[in-house]
Amino acid sequence: MLEPAELKHKALSWLTRRDYSEVELRRRLQQLGGLSEHIEQVIAWCKSYDYLNQPRYIKMLVRSRTNRGYGFNYIAQELKQHNIGVDELKLCLAELNIDWFAAAKRVYSKKYSDSPVIDYKDKMKRMAYMQRRGFNHDQIQHIFTEY
Repeated sequence: MLEPAELKHKALSWLTRRDYSEVELRRRLQQLGGLSEHIEQVIAWCKSYDYLNQPRYIKMLVRSRTNRGYGFNYIAQELKQHNIGVDELKLCLAELNIDWFAAAKRVYSKKYSDSPVIDYKDKMKRMAYMQRRGFNHDQIQHIFTEY
C-alpha cells in the first residue's frame, strides 16, 4: 500500500509525459495498490493544479486519432471507455473545427489510392473498412460519389 505522497509522485511522473483521463489515472493508481480515499485526494490535487485536465485530454486524443485516420464514431467509442460523454467531445470538436468529410477522403485515398471499385462486393468491403474506422454513412457516401 502506497502513501498519498508516493501516489502523488507517481501521478505527476505519468502526467508529465502525457495527458491522462481521470478514469485512466485512477486505474493506474489502483494498480499500484493505493487506497480509494488516497487516490481521490491525489486526483483532486492534480485537478486543482490543472495537471489533470479532461478537456485537454479530449483534445489530445481527438487530434491523435484524427491524425491516425479515425472518424468521430471511433473516437466517441474510445472516449466512452474513459467515461467521457459525447457532449464533452462535441464541445472539444467545436473548438478544433475538424472536417470529417475531408478526413474520410484522406483515409480512403491512403488505403485505396486511385484503384477503381471492381464490383459490388469490393464496394461493400471498402465501405465496411471506412465504417470500422469510425466514419458515418454520409461521409462514406460522399467518398463514393467522388470516386
